[in-house]
Amino acid sequence: MAKQFKLQSVLNYRTTLEEQAQQALALSQQHHQELTAAVIAQQQELNEQDQVLKQRQEQGLTIAEIDIYESRINHCRNRSAQLQRQLAILEQKIAKQRETLLKAARDRQVMDKLKERQEAEFRREQERQERIQLDEISLRNKGTRP
Repeated sequence: MAKQFKLQSVLNYRTTLEEQAQQALALSQQHHQELTAAVIAQQQELNEQDQVLKQRQEQGLTIAEIDIYESRINHCRNRSAQLQRQLAILEQKIAKQRETLLKAARDRQVMDKLKERQEAEFRREQERQERIQLDEISLRNKGTRP
């Protein structure tokens, strides 16, 4: 029969914190992938708008039409810059979440090791008690033999 680990609730709490940190990091990484895809899509749209403008300029455009295309291109550039800023902020958040996860994992591992040590000590004590009992039985049996 194993002895109950006195700090089991602390171990459970630290395990929960580690799991929550893993989930938060996974969610942020998923958001990072989505945001990266949005940045790429925005860059593609910007490139397409530039090409369309160049093609249309070769055909001849009015100033009003040029203004419309340039306005769209500026909008794409602004949106791309905004997405890049969001991506940079998210990357910093992910770095912090990784640190948090590493700390939570270390904290849980400390408790796991403590639990393992306590269980090993308990087993050693049990084995010692069993040896003492076996020695006593052996001594009693020697004394009763003719």
